[in-house]
Amino acid sequence: MVGQDAIVRTLINQISSGHIAHAYLFCGSRGTGKTSTAKIFALAINCLSPTEHGPCRECDACISLSGENNMDVIEIDAASNNGVDEIRDLRDKVRFLPTVGKYKVYIIDEVHMLSIGAFNALLKTLEEPPSHVVFILATTEPHKLPATILSRCQRFDFRRIPHNVIVSRMQEICDRMNVIIEKEGLHTIARWAEGGMRDALSLLDQCMSFCGDHITNDDILFILGTADQSFLFSIVNDIIADNLQGLLHKIGQLMDDGKDLNAFTRDLLQHMRNLLIVKASDEPESLLDVSDSTMEQLKEQAERIGEARLIRAIELLSPLDSEMRRSTQPRILLELTVVKLCRPEQEIALSALMDRVEALEKRLSSQSSAVIHKAPAGDYQEDMQPDDPPDEPPWDYSPEYINPAGREEEAYSQEAHNDDEPVSGKTEKIQGSEKQPESAADPVSMWQDILDVIEKERRSIHVAMAGVRPRMGNNILTLIFPPASGFQILLVEQEGNRRFIEEVVKKITGTEVRVKCIAEDQLEEEAENQTDPDKENHAVRRAIEVFGEDLVEVIDDE
Repeated sequence: MVGQDAIVRTLINQISSGHIAHAYLFCGSRGTGKTSTAKIFALAINCLSPTEHGPCRECDACISLSGENNMDVIEIDAASNNGVDEIRDLRDKVRFLPTVGKYKVYIIDEVHMLSIGAFNALLKTLEEPPSHVVFILATTEPHKLPATILSRCQRFDFRRIPHNVIVSRMQEICDRMNVIIEKEGLHTIARWAEGGMRDALSLLDQCMSFCGDHITNDDILFILGTADQSFLFSIVNDIIADNLQGLLHKIGQLMDDGKDLNAFTRDLLQHMRNLLIVKASDEPESLLDVSDSTMEQLKEQAERIGEARLIRAIELLSPLDSEMRRSTQPRILLELTVVKLCRPEQEIALSALMDRVEALEKRLSSQSSAVIHKAPAGDYQEDMQPDDPPDEPPWDYSPEYINPAGREEEAYSQEAHNDDEPVSGKTEKIQGSEKQPESAADPVSMWQDILDVIEKERRSIHVAMAGVRPRMGNNILTLIFPPASGFQILLVEQEGNRRFIEEVVKKITGTEVRVKCIAEDQLEEEAENQTDPDKENHAVRRAIEVFGEDLVEVIDDE
């Protein structure tokens, strides 16, 4: 037995002391050694001269019980013998004494498959068995057993066997059989076995039958029908770079090589999970059973991919395996998934929106200059090369540029001086203008300070407000976004984000404002409606025609 040291030590101590329980429950995932341990333990408790490592394998009891015709170790498959009649027959036979050893051992495999009536028939015998009878129940689903059965057994939970233990055991077997196998191939088998020694040994035996005494990693990948780890790293690199064309070519390569797309999907999902563990944990080595070289590659790749994209990839890949099994076109489903991974802007799900925000933050942080210090539009276009489209719109954040109303007030005041009329008389004519009282600062003139505070406290909001022009009027701070900024407006207008911006403005300027967001193209449309009232009235009439007069209400945001 390997990989179950705590269980082995406990059972050896019981054998040494002679304190044998009347019922045991061995539970755990498949291939972890439940039934094998039950057979070895049954042999050990009947051995006439047991050693510190278990049965001696040399006494008459060991030799007799190792044969196929022994009458003292009875193995029952509960999946096919799950009725009341089989358990009643067992209950009648437990009264007979063992023929060779001290104990008659009943091993009931997959015991959770017994019916309710069978459990009830077994309960009394399990509670008060004869002194010469030992029951060993094995199951992969202990939660399906009645509490009355669980309370009468000593429970042992078999955990998945560590990756390195499986590799070492397979290497030992290969050395004993004079089989040469690549180290990478052993890790591939261990990774595919997912903690089950039985699955690992079955695959190793299959590889020996296929390859003989020399096994390469490519041979193992061919038998498994999946791709190697370098291919998985290459796939994820394309996902990071949004290289959809490269991903589609690689899927075609998998099909041409005859690979199993379901197996590849499971490996890709596991790879994404490993990257997320590496990114989220300070000590991923304690959580992942991978080689040292693979761990270094995972750490390097995890630095280049965002957590939001990893979470979204896992959410998309998790149901894909079962969907591909039921589909007649699994390739199309896989291609559709990689398109979604590379095109988050085509989805409205929250995970896709977070992926887009994360990508935007990364792109902005990689730029050498701050995005909020831009030249005027004319200079910007002169410095820009013909083949380099601007990453950001050419907004100028100087107060004169972003507050046209301020220039109008200055011109109006100059006109007053030219007419030799006191300025104070003129100021009464501009009641309701955008100028704030002298006791409070103008949010437009202090816009840069406001942005600095937002950047320090909430980076995502600051990124979403790149290229915004503020405008103040009637205690309403209008944020004018560049055209096609629907996603940024949606993020800023969320209740918590909008209140945060209003609190920052009040803290910096002392002015209570209400934030309103609008896109540049919508602003132009509003201006046209103001110059042509019939156009707006036409829209209202059209809405009444479609929805009915009772369901249409005209609301003025101002």
